[in-house]
Amino acid sequence: MLGAIAGDIIGSVHEFSNNEDDKFELFVAGSSPTDDSILTTAIAQACLDGSSDYKSYILEAYKLSESPKVEPPIGPTWGSEFNHWVMGGANGLRDSYGNGAAMRVSPVAWAFAKESDVIRHAEITAYNSHAHEEGIRGAQATAHCIWVARMTKDPEAVRRVAQKYYRQLPELEVIRREHVYNETCQGCVPECIAIATHTPSYEQAVRFACSIRGDADTLAAIAGSISQALWGIPSTIRTPALTLAKKYYPWIATTTRKFENKFGK
Repeated sequence: MLGAIAGDIIGSVHEFSNNEDDKFELFVAGSSPTDDSILTTAIAQACLDGSSDYKSYILEAYKLSESPKVEPPIGPTWGSEFNHWVMGGANGLRDSYGNGAAMRVSPVAWAFAKESDVIRHAEITAYNSHAHEEGIRGAQATAHCIWVARMTKDPEAVRRVAQKYYRQLPELEVIRREHVYNETCQGCVPECIAIATHTPSYEQAVRFACSIRGDADTLAAIAGSISQALWGIPSTIRTPALTLAKKYYPWIATTTRKFENKFGK
């Protein structure tokens, strides 16, 4: 799960920057966890507690985010419709295909040993707030790819499973040339899988995701969650990411450590 959180923190300052330079400093004064980290932690805490009531954990994390230890430079950038849904009592299903379904799902790929359980729980994590078939697909594809990456450490195996959800993954040069800012699962998840499986390290995956003029924090969270399972996260990224999480939202760092102690990293 730290793959998503670190990617989010690194990408936080690039989200609306239209950045094309991949030679940026990874952690700067404004780097901080956003809603991607907050909701990833919510899913992780549910897994730690053995609960599949992911909705209640999402709502609780939303409340917790309103009282940070230190006010973050950026903080949560909740989607307007998601925010309206929560503030309205989170009643009913949101027929959303936003990329939020994919950016928060990574913990289930570590918490469950069986492939079928990973796929089923990925759907449950998305269902209430991202009930559109593309929202479900985005969550399941991301979690399934992470699980395969964990089990095989083989980028080609990850690409093969991705093609069960998306017919074709784009090439990196096409992504760099043609990507336009969007916040949809169908517009982001195939590209993030391609980025994670065509770059040889976690750092390079995150740098690429943050330099294509897009929704940088979420792209880096999704690509980073898959890349972590393939290559691991170097201490030069792990340590500052956890330090920043602890600075602003101590419960993110605490849950991450508990999760990794129980399910691995």
